[in-house]
Amino acid sequence: MNRILFVLLLAGAVIAQPAMAKKKSKVKVDSFLTAKDKPSKSSVADFNKAVKDAKLVKGMFDTYLTKDGKLYFSIADSAFARNYILSNRVSSTSNTNDYVAGQMVDGPRLIRFSTDSVRVYLHLVQNTNVVKKGDPITASFKTNFADPILKAFKIVGKKDHKVLIDMTSFFGGNEKSLSPMKPDNPLSVLFGGSRNLKGSFISDASGVTEVKAFPRNIEIISSLSFDLSKENMPYTVVMHRSLFMAPENPMPMRLQDNRVGFFSTDKKIYSSSADRVEKKTYIHRWRLEPKDEDRERYFRGELVEPKKPIVFYVDSAFPDKWRSTVKQGIEDWNKAFEAAGFKNAIKAKDYPKNDSTFDPADMRYNCIKYAVTETANAMGPSYVDPRTGEILTADVIWYHNVISLLHNWRFVQTGAVDARTHKAVFDDDLMKESVRYVAAHEVGHTLGLMHNMGASYSFPVDSLRSPSFTQKYGTTPSIMDYARNNFIAQPGDLERGVKLTPPILGVEDIYAINWGYRLIKDADTPEKEKPTLDAWIKAKSGDPMYEFGAQQFMGTIDPTDQSEDLGNDHIKAGNYAISNLKIIMRNLEKWVYKPGDTYEAVEDMYKQVVSQYTRHLFHVMPYIGGVRFEEIRQGDNKGAARHYMDRATQKRAMQWLIGQVRSYDSWLSPQSLLNKLDLPSNVNERLQTSVVGALYAGTRLFSISEGYKIDPVKNYSLDQYINDVFNTLFAPTMQGRALSEADLRLQSGVINLFKLTSGLQPKPEKKGLSLLTGEEADKLMVETTELACCKAHQGQSFMRIIYGLPSLSTDVMAPLMLNQLKKVRSLYGQKRATGDNKTRNFYEYQILMIDKLLKK
Repeated sequence: MNRILFVLLLAGAVIAQPAMAKKKSKVKVDSFLTAKDKPSKSSVADFNKAVKDAKLVKGMFDTYLTKDGKLYFSIADSAFARNYILSNRVSSTSNTNDYVAGQMVDGPRLIRFSTDSVRVYLHLVQNTNVVKKGDPITASFKTNFADPILKAFKIVGKKDHKVLIDMTSFFGGNEKSLSPMKPDNPLSVLFGGSRNLKGSFISDASGVTEVKAFPRNIEIISSLSFDLSKENMPYTVVMHRSLFMAPENPMPMRLQDNRVGFFSTDKKIYSSSADRVEKKTYIHRWRLEPKDEDRERYFRGELVEPKKPIVFYVDSAFPDKWRSTVKQGIEDWNKAFEAAGFKNAIKAKDYPKNDSTFDPADMRYNCIKYAVTETANAMGPSYVDPRTGEILTADVIWYHNVISLLHNWRFVQTGAVDARTHKAVFDDDLMKESVRYVAAHEVGHTLGLMHNMGASYSFPVDSLRSPSFTQKYGTTPSIMDYARNNFIAQPGDLERGVKLTPPILGVEDIYAINWGYRLIKDADTPEKEKPTLDAWIKAKSGDPMYEFGAQQFMGTIDPTDQSEDLGNDHIKAGNYAISNLKIIMRNLEKWVYKPGDTYEAVEDMYKQVVSQYTRHLFHVMPYIGGVRFEEIRQGDNKGAARHYMDRATQKRAMQWLIGQVRSYDSWLSPQSLLNKLDLPSNVNERLQTSVVGALYAGTRLFSISEGYKIDPVKNYSLDQYINDVFNTLFAPTMQGRALSEADLRLQSGVINLFKLTSGLQPKPEKKGLSLLTGEEADKLMVETTELACCKAHQGQSFMRIIYGLPSLSTDVMAPLMLNQLKKVRSLYGQKRATGDNKTRNFYEYQILMIDKLLKK
């Protein structure tokens, strides 16, 4: 099953070996510290000549920017012993197809410099592979995991124990490793997503424009221009590169655990005392620690302020009516940090007005950035010291049009119960609830937290209609879930006190922050921390509110771990939600009415209703052939890592889905509305086709057969399932009833599927995703699932990749489907005289076509 368009961008470095010109004299490049030779008079003269009349900016390195745009770095001997972080960010753009202002192009890289008598070399610091300090294999480790050279710079001159190098081309040209022009993402190409801009570099319209230097960092601003080939138009992007010292005292690391959702970094640890290469994973987190004078108080359990709090600056471009609410969403996390022993751990501030050194593109500042584009989204990337997982900087990109997304969610999910949503523009107080939620969700990502898609499943459906329960817990135990507004609440529930929105913070959010950030006394290694971390998990074991549900990508097979869902029974939740959608449909024109306006707004909101309905259908689909994943450990007596859905659960889901696609036209496709919107009567036919294809998907059938092998008493056999689907789909025919338009479409679609999957009819040339393998169902689900989430993090996360699941083999599938086709022929032969004239004509036609196919 394929799910598209939620692309996790992992940090990567383009590693290129420089092509060095051949010289007669050998150049020693493995000397990783600068030569101490006294500079010659000519070398000093060359230094002075190059920087004559250039603007000098003193800082971590002395930098020189000449009037003709040449940029020089003057690097002192001592600088070659340090590691640095190099970031690459867009600060202004003429085209937002790939990036918006404030967005990182790549994850920051850990680098260092080395030199010989001729050149300075920029190395990418290898940090994935680690050797234990003092191990006898260290010498061999260093020769097998040397830091590769990304770029070499010829030394222009030497002076006062400093070397001068020309960085103009690196920062002002189209340097491949820093270019905003990137290859298309392979996943996006595979599934028909957006393509990156392509074009040729315009060198005479590009260059370094400004340099800022500080004691621990340098900021380089360049303007780069391109001629876009496809669009035949210019493209100019201003790039802001930060180069700053990596932490000199690496932060203590904490081991990652799949039972708590943190972004993480992998390490391979080599040791002569171990029988194998150890693979360990460490979480991403900020360096929060008590002040030296408060450590004893902290470990006594008192709340203390951290030595360095996390500070976020809120863009002055935010509309005034939202800025204070965004700040609330940031500082809401203080409640979680108090559970970890820190007060005032996170602060929200406005962009400084009178500070000339402040720059939101500078990596020293964490910012909530407002991006004026049509994109309806928000994301919260964070960037780390790859050696330790220490978060060094973070952003939230707040796209202007995310407000439309929040408006649509609130309308289709609560419009039936909350009259305040029946407006083209919500009152500020209503919209602020959603703004605060999105701000807090994205900031949660910047703190290292992943999506917890299984959180909302821990709540009983009927509890979401309880005033006392929802006032205490909201819609989910974690705001890192995609659990939006309370679509389960029914008319009158709001007046009774039922809460319609997510919590400010969920109980699992608070638990996770404590687990990730609380310091453990006398545990000076990650391994010594582990017993305490495990004990914290064990203390919450058995309480579903504290379980972490890893996000599923490119498909969904675990129904307990989904996005955009609520409650622990998706059929029951779906019935409540669909009841509300029917109320909205009956009132849609009235609630979106604007005298003299076109029907564009009505059509937009109608499509939102269809999308919401689609979500409810596909929340139920994973029960069929579905599994529930469970993180197990040796000795915990939890049994299997995956639990297959039993027969009764699958049958209930299958019958509910067929019942829905057989009947939704009666309320979702009212002809009077479709006429006004100029939409055909079969506008929603794709839903039926997708559900039918998904019911017979090869991956789903394979999973059903696997479940039967595990427990043939409780679980479906393949034959039982196929027969039950057949009997449900063809029930009107078996009962001799006249077929409705919906049944005619359903049965026709199933017959076409049987013809193709039996191999009797050749499949058409595949273009994109197939309607008949279940892939179309997953594509449709993605299209109706807005992704207001982080899309870029430096590092990785524990997730479940669903793409490429085993599928029922053709040898099994084809005979199975051929038998179903023959059953249809036999049934139609028996019932050809029943039903109305349209039904009988349909049977005769299908009998003719099936016989023709079987005789080939």
